[in-house]
Amino acid sequence: MELIKQISAAGSSLEKNGTEYRRTYVFNKSFPGFDGHFPGNPILPGVIQTLLGQNSSMEALEQQFPHEKLILQSVTRCKFLRPVKPMEKLELSLTLKTKGLNHISICVLSVDGETAATYQLIFVPETV
Repeated sequence: MELIKQISAAGSSLEKNGTEYRRTYVFNKSFPGFDGHFPGNPILPGVIQTLLGQNSSMEALEQQFPHEKLILQSVTRCKFLRPVKPMEKLELSLTLKTKGLNHISICVLSVDGETAATYQLIFVPETV
């Protein structure tokens, strides 16, 4: 849970512009996600990059569909295209689409206009 707090602290507020949501992040060298990944050449792990999209997508979905209880079902079409270093300004943009009961979040992470990662997140209704 501490990691989630540190991720939130590194990010801006989620902004909506039309159908797109945006948030920026800057992770300093002391961010624990860099620990051991890799010594002397820290890069942001892919799992953290995916988590940025998951957290922001859930926030956007809660705004758009406040009465739905959703969970992440899968991550698809995931590509990591460039390393993300400490203190780089990382911009997340995401677009939500609905397909039946499922919601798809199309996420793009970029640094200085260069795509760092792309992926899709599939959210489904939580079953009790």
